[in-house]
Amino acid sequence: MFTFEDITTRYGNYLVPALIIILVIVLFVLIVVTLRFRLHLRNIRRQEMMQREVAYRRRIRLSDKEEVFERDNYTCQICGISRDFLDSLCSGLGDYLLLEADHIQSVSQGGTGKDIDNLQCLCWRCNRKKGGKKTNEEVKRMIDYGIEKLDSGEWN
Repeated sequence: MFTFEDITTRYGNYLVPALIIILVIVLFVLIVVTLRFRLHLRNIRRQEMMQREVAYRRRIRLSDKEEVFERDNYTCQICGISRDFLDSLCSGLGDYLLLEADHIQSVSQGGTGKDIDNLQCLCWRCNRKKGGKKTNEEVKRMIDYGIEKLDSGEWN
């Protein structure tokens, strides 16, 4: 059986440098892992901060929504469907029109919900088609109304 003295006398010249090399490698790995973890944490914090900022810019106050709906006369700014039009078909039908306040310049492009001039009234269908990337004109070309809207604003 080998004793410690046998190992040190036989491998003594190599043992200390080998242990030093192993120690250096372990320390290097520890430093790299620590730095990568800190970088990862910093990226997570940055992403959370950006998400909070976007959520803040996206938020539209209820009073601003009501003001936009009043300003736009409860009419979708893309397809033109309105509460009054639905009420003319059947009394009370306009109450079921799902209108939403939409950002004209999307939040992803730097728009904000705090500026009422950047908001417009859209029906849910047009707002879904618009998403955050299309303009009103692009959505108008995509929509199949099923009926024609005359230049005078009347439905045919």
